[in-house]
Amino acid sequence: MTDPFTPMPRDGGWAAYTDHARRLAALLHDEQARADRRAADARGGQAAVDQTTHRLAAQRQHLHHLAATLRLPEPHLGVVPPSPVADAGEALRRAGAAAAAADAAAEHAHRRAAQPPLLPGFTPLARNALVYAAAAALGTFASMLMFAVSPDADLGRVPWQLVPWSMCGLPALAFFAGYLTISLVGQPRIDGSGTRSMRAGGAICLVGMPILWLIFIAATRG
Repeated sequence: MTDPFTPMPRDGGWAAYTDHARRLAALLHDEQARADRRAADARGGQAAVDQTTHRLAAQRQHLHHLAATLRLPEPHLGVVPPSPVADAGEALRRAGAAAAAADAAAEHAHRRAAQPPLLPGFTPLARNALVYAAAAALGTFASMLMFAVSPDADLGRVPWQLVPWSMCGLPALAFFAGYLTISLVGQPRIDGSGTRSMRAGGAICLVGMPILWLIFIAATRG
């Protein structure tokens, strides 16, 4: 029977034991490190999911507000089917990319809505002046047409009955037509309180048209 108090022979057994102990400690350390990394990845993934969820909720609210501002139908955002991507990190990356693309599209729509539908690349004064000038040109053409078909014109006389229309009526109609056009299609859909350039419109229509009519009469009667 072996005495338990007999000293362990010094034949390398203790060295093997310590070597296995060191390996076990290293394995436990590696396993703990992997567990810590998995826990950190899980916390990071949950934080990314929460951030994406909050971002999508804010984006949904922004889209509803933008649709109401632009007087568009309310967007219907249905339930999205589960992603076929098995990797959670890749799925989150794709979700973030899709959310960024949606934000860019909404920002583009907002910029477009901040510009008027008519001649969006022009300054307000230039755009309004062109609208009033087009209305004045149409009014002047109508005045000249009325003059051409007047019986007095065939007799070589000035059709005085057309003077009130040519000097006041048609210029006023041209001014209000230009003002209405600017109000309808010359203002941005967001904050449509831009200038109508009424002074410029008055100068073009109420002053320019009578001058053109007088020049026309002088040229035809001369």
